[in-house]
Amino acid sequence: MNSKERLTRLFKSEKIDRVPVWLLFPYHKTGCYVDVYQQPSYKEIIRVKEKYTDIFDRRYFSTGFCLSCSSEIKYEVNEEKKDGKIIRKTTVSYKNTKLTGTVIDSGHGASRVEYMVKEIEDLEKILTMPYQAPRPDLTKFFKEKEELGDRGLMMASTDDPLAILYQLCKIEDFSIWTLTEKERLLYFLDVMYERYLDFYDYLLENGVGPVYFIVGSEFAGPPVVSPDNFYDLCSRYLKGIVDKIRSYGMYSIVHYHGLLKDILESFKYINPDALHTIEAPPVGNCKISEARKVLEDMILIGNIQYDDFRSKTPDEIEKTVKEVLEQGKKGRFILSPTAGPYEKNLSKRMQENYIRFMKAGYKYG
Repeated sequence: MNSKERLTRLFKSEKIDRVPVWLLFPYHKTGCYVDVYQQPSYKEIIRVKEKYTDIFDRRYFSTGFCLSCSSEIKYEVNEEKKDGKIIRKTTVSYKNTKLTGTVIDSGHGASRVEYMVKEIEDLEKILTMPYQAPRPDLTKFFKEKEELGDRGLMMASTDDPLAILYQLCKIEDFSIWTLTEKERLLYFLDVMYERYLDFYDYLLENGVGPVYFIVGSEFAGPPVVSPDNFYDLCSRYLKGIVDKIRSYGMYSIVHYHGLLKDILESFKYINPDALHTIEAPPVGNCKISEARKVLEDMILIGNIQYDDFRSKTPDEIEKTVKEVLEQGKKGRFILSPTAGPYEKNLSKRMQENYIRFMKAGYKYG
């Protein structure tokens, strides 16, 4: 089978020839990952990956600020270099409202040092800004779909309302507000949810797909937020989005890092086609076998830790892959890392481990 056929049949619960191996590398360049096709240290990995792996080509869309593309909202980015780092300051303004955020990019990853939303009132200020629904040009998406061909499936990288908060405010503030300002928080999320539904309608009605990668739910998981709040903050929104995607005959993958075990029933209720990534101890608290028991035939995706590519030997990577596949193959499963690729210059060890990961996945899957 080619990759497109293999992945499509997996989503349809039809028989396939082997477990898909997803390296997380997109086929086309994307902003969230290093450009692996232009970095010499990835050359050998790229050479062999089409033989051993399956591709989801993760693509983004321009949606403006908080899903508003109004020209009345001014968006300005200023960069300066200091001590080998890039300091990127973003300012969003409308009339008398001005919000600023700052990110420092070291070249090995970016860290947010200033968040736009510093007080709960800032969320209310955002809602006073004019709303114009995003309608990005989709020409490039379908051109890239043609270029991808049978190598895999196109994947629209979209979010849920929590993803916006993740970018706007400190996680500590969000956690406190779920206890002290829950009603105001939920009002903001309700408005964002309606905007998201409209945006999903636009994509779906225009045939974007077949896969949607949804980020945001991990922001409301334990230990940041009590599992008792997961329905109000996440499940009800995420289920509506997943159900809408399914109603158009498309597929959803929900991305969730962190402590999953106590909210497995929530994901059973949400019922996406797939869940990425199931993190076992010591990083997470849920084994694939435990997730399978609750989520039954949902596609599970994971779960080789990105840091393992740095720290383990190739033999250890192969052993881990074999153990993961022994659990994963008891149901629908995709083998993948938990994150990455982020390194511009891979060490020799990481190069060897990526290649061993692919070959072991092919061998044992």
